[in-house]
Amino acid sequence: MDTRKVKDSLNRLLRYLPVRMPTTGWSFAHKAPACVVSPENRTWTCMFGYINRIVRGEPVCFSSENTGCSGASCYLGFKTPSKDAGSFLAQKEKFKKDAALGNAFYEHIGAHASETKFIIWGTIDNSDEDAEIEVVNLWVDAVNLAGLVTLSNYDRPNNDNVSVPFASGCQSIWTIPYKEKHAEESKGIVGCMDPAMRKYLPSDVVSFSVPTKRFVEMTENISGSFLEQSGWKNLMDEKVHSSGRARRNPT
Repeated sequence: MDTRKVKDSLNRLLRYLPVRMPTTGWSFAHKAPACVVSPENRTWTCMFGYINRIVRGEPVCFSSENTGCSGASCYLGFKTPSKDAGSFLAQKEKFKKDAALGNAFYEHIGAHASETKFIIWGTIDNSDEDAEIEVVNLWVDAVNLAGLVTLSNYDRPNNDNVSVPFASGCQSIWTIPYKEKHAEESKGIVGCMDPAMRKYLPSDVVSFSVPTKRFVEMTENISGSFLEQSGWKNLMDEKVHSSGRARRNPT
C-alpha cells in the first residue's frame, strides 16, 4: 500500500494510542536501497539484533544471501526448511517436546515465497515514498495492546480477530501477518513471544502486526469508537502519570 496513506493512518492512530517504539513496516524491493544495513554474509545474526538501529531510522535489507540466520531465510520466503530442522527446535532450543513435533512446526510455516530479491524492514516514518508497505508492526505495552485488540474486533461480528501464535520473532512480525494479507478477513498478530529473541526488546513490549490494508481500515474506524471516549483518554492520562511516578521512584 502507498506509503503516504500508511503514514497518514499511523499519525491518526498515534493521536489516541501512543506506542513504545517507532512503528516499523515491511516492503519488497527489486534492488537494495542506498543507506541500508544488511546482515553480513555467512555470519549468524538474529534480525532483532538490529532493532535499535532500525528504530533510529536505519532500515535493514534482507536477501537470499543475507538474512542473518537459516530460520529467517525460511520465514522470509527465500528458501524452505531442511528436513531435520525440527531437531534444532526440539533438541537445541527445547521449544518442542520432540523432533517430530518440531518438524510439524516447520511443515506448517507456509511462508509465501519472496516476490523480489530483497525485503526491507524499517520505520514507517523513514520509508521511501515509492515503497509499497505490506505489513505494519506496532510496538506496544499491555494497555495499548488492549486498545488494538478491541479496535481489531470493533467492526466485525466475530470476536477472534487477533491471534497470539507460537512462532519465532521474525515469523510473528512478517511471515504470519503477510499470510494474513491473503486471508478473507485479516487478523492482527501479537508477536515476539519467542524466548530466544526477547532479550532484544524491553520486557514490557510486544509486537502487534497487521497487513497494511487492515491497518488502514482499523484507523478509519477510530471516529465514533471507544478511542474517542473519556474512559480511554483517562486510561492514557493515568499511564503518563504512572510512568512519571515510576521514574521519580525507581525500585
